Amino acid sequence: MNVLITGSSGFLGKAVVSTLKKYKYNLIFIGKKKLQEKNYIFCNLKNLKKFKSILESLKLDVVINLAAEVNFLKKSKNMYNINAHCPHEIAKFCKKKKIHLIQASGTIVNGLKKTYSKKTKFNPVNDYGKSKLKGDNLIKSTKCKYTILRFGGIYGRGGPSHLGINNFIKLAIKNKKIIFNGNKNSLRNYIFVNDAANVILNCLKHKRYGIYYVGGEIITFKRMLESINKVLSKKKNLIIFDKNNKKIDNQVIKTDKIIKHTSFINSLKLIK
Repeated sequence: MNVLITGSSGFLGKAVVSTLKKYKYNLIFIGKKKLQEKNYIFCNLKNLKKFKSILESLKLDVVINLAAEVNFLKKSKNMYNINAHCPHEIAKFCKKKKIHLIQASGTIVNGLKKTYSKKTKFNPVNDYGKSKLKGDNLIKSTKCKYTILRFGGIYGRGGPSHLGINNFIKLAIKNKKIIFNGNKNSLRNYIFVNDAANVILNCLKHKRYGIYYVGGEIITFKRMLESINKVLSKKKNLIIFDKNNKKIDNQVIKTDKIIKHTSFINSLKLIK
């Protein structure tokens, strides 16, 4: 089976590649970094004409699109090309070739909510969320065989800094103090990067089509940070919970069951 992966050099991309290499898939990669690797094709996805030409030259069974332009503060020059128009071109190609598209999306398309599910209304609060939602809608409009995975935060060693929990993991590994100034009793269910990769593998193997919301263990920030300190730091009592009167701010995904997720404490043991 020939599987094309875009965004393979990213945080989730690396985990997906590592997971899929354990199976007998012929992996092909497209990325914007100039790498000398087997089956790697250099292409900046903002160049849609070149990207379409490359797609047409490949014989594929599945496309896993993990490429994204992430900016929570402002609209970047190529955000809609990469997050919306590129997935649209992939979806049109998949429709024509009758192959499976797996698209990594996120709860960012819904905006800030207490709970997330297929019933949650869309209200993206920034251009990143708007561009991802447009991409999802363009994929659906082609009526190809698609799987859209809406993740919340994805965490792990070396995870992106825009998710606070990844910064706390980095600080703990370096035995530095962790200062938390939100409400420590707020709930989250971020997903461990290895689990996110296994969700993608499961959807590939079992041809799961449709839209899925995917999260991990529901846990308070207090328990998360205490576990991070306990498992990853040599020093103890590194956490400082800032005294404030901020309201509880729960953001929880009602997870569609695809795989059994790793508990938060066990994911930290794997990170260590």
